[in-house]
Amino acid sequence: MSQLLHTIYTAQYRYSGADRTDITVKGNEQNGRFFAPTWSMVMGVKQGKISEEDYVKLYTDILQNSVSVKSWDWFLSVPTRTLVCFCPKDAFCHRNILVNYLTHIFGDRIKNGGFRTTN
Repeated sequence: MSQLLHTIYTAQYRYSGADRTDITVKGNEQNGRFFAPTWSMVMGVKQGKISEEDYVKLYTDILQNSVSVKSWDWFLSVPTRTLVCFCPKDAFCHRNILVNYLTHIFGDRIKNGGFRTTN
């Protein structure tokens, strides 16, 4: 059995725990911005110009081709992270795509901690 390395949570932007990682396109966290979608993706899906399926493909392409090894090392350097953005809990959201991507790549070494509502 593989050793659990990390637990990844999601939350809305107001979450302020020590493991908070802002992955919004507006984000001020230098490293978190590497995991943000583009403005054209955000606006495209909101305006119905990009399907959710295409958004997933575009975002996965960012994760596979644009995020540097250094950024992935930073992301995985702590045992827990809570990914925050402005989307409501059950909305279609890139933070959930990122958690699903990580659990697909790392299997049982990444645990989806679910949605956090409090710090």
